[in-house]
Amino acid sequence: MANVELSPAKLTTWRKIALGSWHGGGDPSVYGVIDIDVTKILAHQKSWSARNGGKKPPNFTALVSKAAASTLHQYPELNGLIRWGRIYLRKNVAVFLQAAVDDAGKDLSGFVIYDAETKTIEQFVDEIASKARAVREDKDLAFKKAKANFKHLPAFVMRHVLNLTSFLLYTLNLDMRWAGLPKDPFGSIMVTSVGGLGVDEAFAPLVAYSRVPVLLAVGAVRDRAVVIDGKIAIAPVLKICVTFDHRFVDGVYGSRMIKALRRLLETDAGLDELGLK
Repeated sequence: MANVELSPAKLTTWRKIALGSWHGGGDPSVYGVIDIDVTKILAHQKSWSARNGGKKPPNFTALVSKAAASTLHQYPELNGLIRWGRIYLRKNVAVFLQAAVDDAGKDLSGFVIYDAETKTIEQFVDEIASKARAVREDKDLAFKKAKANFKHLPAFVMRHVLNLTSFLLYTLNLDMRWAGLPKDPFGSIMVTSVGGLGVDEAFAPLVAYSRVPVLLAVGAVRDRAVVIDGKIAIAPVLKICVTFDHRFVDGVYGSRMIKALRRLLETDAGLDELGLK
């Protein structure tokens, strides 16, 4: 008689990829939380909307993504990957954003904003909207092809396929578009929004084959008790949960990144710099 009565679950393509993404110990992750007082963001969003004929202002995910790109551009030592046991720095910043393919959350995908350090906040908003829509409407050709390639692979071989793909794209640094593999499909940094799910804070895991050393999970905004000028007050606070690859980012570099993100998202000068004037 079996110890536990079990039956195999039906696996989506995304779930098979998740099973192939992680295995035992050796995880180099370091975690941290940034509490962002978004009082100034809300004020800037309101004035931005008024100046643009009532147009919906850039949301928190777009602002955090743009701030992340600006931070990596300011500190290029944070913009790179590990290959052949060494750290290699990137010349440009690329931001990967995750997107739900369906409302049920059965499938997840993502897209990359390339040369992100050169783009305005309006360009971020437009590109996020258009690429997310293409994924959800099954019009993203790269996603469709990748999904079709992975769909019929059994879960037990998925890790080997993902690791081989990573080896070709990042260790050998080959342009494999001729074989249907998109160029640099994961970018410099990953950003995922959990706030839209009503989650205040959650940590995203490192994905080894992506070679991305930093992940940001953007939570929901909640009113919280904060200290302002030595007095306790209530303010809207956004939690950004950060996951670092400790092989790539140490405490010094991590603190620089957090300070830069805080300056960009909490001060008038920083928000002006992001384009939310």
